[in-house]
Amino acid sequence: MSEDHAVAGLPAAPRPPGTQQPGAGTVRASLAGNLNRRRLARGWSLRELSAATGVSKGLLSQIERAEANPTVDVLVRIADVLDTSCTDLLRQPLLRPEIIRASSLDEPDDETSVNLLFAGHELGRIEIYRTRLHPHAQSQISSHGADSVEYVLVMSGQVTLVVDDVPHVLETGDTARFSGLSSHYYTTQDSPAVTHTVVGYPRD
Repeated sequence: MSEDHAVAGLPAAPRPPGTQQPGAGTVRASLAGNLNRRRLARGWSLRELSAATGVSKGLLSQIERAEANPTVDVLVRIADVLDTSCTDLLRQPLLRPEIIRASSLDEPDDETSVNLLFAGHELGRIEIYRTRLHPHAQSQISSHGADSVEYVLVMSGQVTLVVDDVPHVLETGDTARFSGLSSHYYTTQDSPAVTHTVVGYPRD
């Protein structure tokens, strides 16, 4: 639910706790990495991408070195040729899990509350899972591929999310998202736990 599409009678959802607008340098770095990865995935040189987009090779090189601020028109031309969107080209990678604690949410006892947890830009397939883990259990070690994002909500119990060998303890009501490319799994201690998980994939 977005701030522009609140349910009648309910407050608009705020920005997720702790999120900040990315700086210009961060946006340029994200664009540089995303453009380079998508160009190489097609096996194209900078010269070939320049010929296809009409954008100079020099400017494309500057973009991939995070040294240029291309116009919207340039971004649209590049995105169209690479069969993607400007949003995908500018998307920031998840370098580490982002966690929202249930205790940080504004949920008055006598009011209906709406909290935006995460806003994603995955434009392709999604998979939704409900998982019940027994005490002292470990889920299968998973990785979902480049540009995928995994979201998890702990419905009951406590789980430890391990991403790239780094553990993150999640309590009931806690939510997290992280890069689906990272090797990850879930474990429990003395009690069972139930999680709901959504995996989002980019457009093919």
